[in-house]
Amino acid sequence: MPETYIEIPARQGRGVRLRAGELLDIIDTEGRQVADLVAFDAADPEEYLSTGHTVSCNARVTLGVGDKVFTNHRNPVFTILADDIGRHDIVVPCCDPERYSRDYGIAGHRSCLDNLHQARDLLGVDVVVRGENAWNVFMHNRVTADGRVVTDPALNPPGSTITLRAERDLVVLVSACPQDLTPCNDFNPTAMALRVRAGER
Repeated sequence: MPETYIEIPARQGRGVRLRAGELLDIIDTEGRQVADLVAFDAADPEEYLSTGHTVSCNARVTLGVGDKVFTNHRNPVFTILADDIGRHDIVVPCCDPERYSRDYGIAGHRSCLDNLHQARDLLGVDVVVRGENAWNVFMHNRVTADGRVVTDPALNPPGSTITLRAERDLVVLVSACPQDLTPCNDFNPTAMALRVRAGER
């Protein structure tokens, strides 16, 4: 199959359909940017990527090359084949309108939940986006000794990439995170890209 390359403009969302065995590269084209990702079984969208089940199945809150990401039925959805950065968050939900309203007193700020809805609608799929199941790719969160979650600036250089192998036919939605009030995107949200290419089935 020919490669497919999809640009995600800053503060927006896009989606792709993957066949089992295909590879998905998530590319931080400009650097210091986070991508929020949700995924659904193409045949049964009631089975979807679950960050909580991924933590349980791996028995840790970190992900690395060779690890799998799991669904709400504990089936593998992705395998991480390559990872330039090795820092991702699977603990906190994606940003949503309530986040900006509750924490910053701001109405109408673009959010990852908005972007994932945009990606869904542009792709023309009927799925329920659950922000609590977004995987925050490249997000540099850490848990301190006293249990606090601290967000550090993403330090990814331009071109940083993580490569995922689809373990089943999938619908994947990705947000170029618009958060500009915490250090997660170095206070400057930028574009991302997706590349789909052939892999071994």
